[in-house]
Amino acid sequence: MKDKVTNKNINKEQKKAKKNQEIKTFSWKRVIAVTIRILNSFKRDPRTLGLLIVVPSIIMVVFGLAFSGEVKDVPIILDNQDEGFDIGPISLDIGTNITDFLINDTRVDVSLGSYEENIQKVEEGKYIAAILIPSNFSESMYRLSMGYSTVIEIKVYIDATEPNVRASVLNSIYDALAEIRGSQGIQINQIIAHGGSEYTGLEVGMSASMAYVLSFLLLLISLVTLIREKISGTESRLYSTPLTATERMLGYVFGLTIIGLLMIFAIMIFGIFVFGIEVRGSILLLFTSFILFGMVHIFLSLFLSNYAENEFQAIQFTPVIIIPGMAVSGMLIPIYSLPDWLEPLSYVFPLTYGVNIIKGIMLKGWGFKELWLDFVILTGMIVIFFVLALLTVKDRMSD
Repeated sequence: MKDKVTNKNINKEQKKAKKNQEIKTFSWKRVIAVTIRILNSFKRDPRTLGLLIVVPSIIMVVFGLAFSGEVKDVPIILDNQDEGFDIGPISLDIGTNITDFLINDTRVDVSLGSYEENIQKVEEGKYIAAILIPSNFSESMYRLSMGYSTVIEIKVYIDATEPNVRASVLNSIYDALAEIRGSQGIQINQIIAHGGSEYTGLEVGMSASMAYVLSFLLLLISLVTLIREKISGTESRLYSTPLTATERMLGYVFGLTIIGLLMIFAIMIFGIFVFGIEVRGSILLLFTSFILFGMVHIFLSLFLSNYAENEFQAIQFTPVIIIPGMAVSGMLIPIYSLPDWLEPLSYVFPLTYGVNIIKGIMLKGWGFKELWLDFVILTGMIVIFFVLALLTVKDRMSD
């Protein structure tokens, strides 16, 4: 009897050891089994499978089109006051030659007008630069070519908040001078707009990045939170209460807004105090604009959550909205440098207005007077997304 029990225990130990040995031995069969299981999970969810194909395609197409060319069509105002200079039968009009060169240069979009009258329009962001060619320009160029000592100056009142755009405008001017005679002996007198401030790449990039980080994280967290409510059954239980659809949604909005405030505090503390980015405008207006911009994405998440069945689908929605928005919002390249047919798309994304507001306040010292239209559009987006959320959720609720 004892021998039987002993043999039985030995057999169990042997089987256990054999099983452990099999587990320790690498098996491609088990690897393939797990692989098939993962693929089957996507097969049962065609919407997610479609998003996996569509999302990267959309993102790559938008980025490819957005970055297909250099900075171009930079709006500038040119005031050519050159009166020309006659040398016997020869008439010099170098100012006109420079004007013609710039008009034909795709890097700039030239408008003709008064330098003094349009300086304010540079401050307001309508033009990037105002250029003044003096009345004695052709005469001074002739005297310089004859060896006389003379000072030739072209005034350029320019916005320096976009270093690459500023460089493109200046290169156009230098190329125009090189085409006519050469820039030697000619001074380009740059007068920097917005209080004479010049910015580093960190300052310019950080202001736009603050808007991007808030939009990306808040949209993602809001979507995941709302989908969890749906998956966990909490949302269904709320349907049986006296709460109306509007009350439920506003409850979600207020809760997510508090989460958004924590993000805003963190973003502003790191951007302003840790990295030392100067705020030329009102900090209170900046904080208010962050709240408004964040609420747009909270209401957008309410709308999008009605079309997501799980957290993975919710996560897929985020790059569809945020990444193309980053490409066409003016965050990476100016909107006016986009292909003509792609430029209108930039005005669909909230990030376009968020970037313009935050850069305007932080870098240019703008206030509500200059940015009121952006604030109105963001407010309008909140109303539109809220209405869309209510309309699309009605099919799922019986209030």
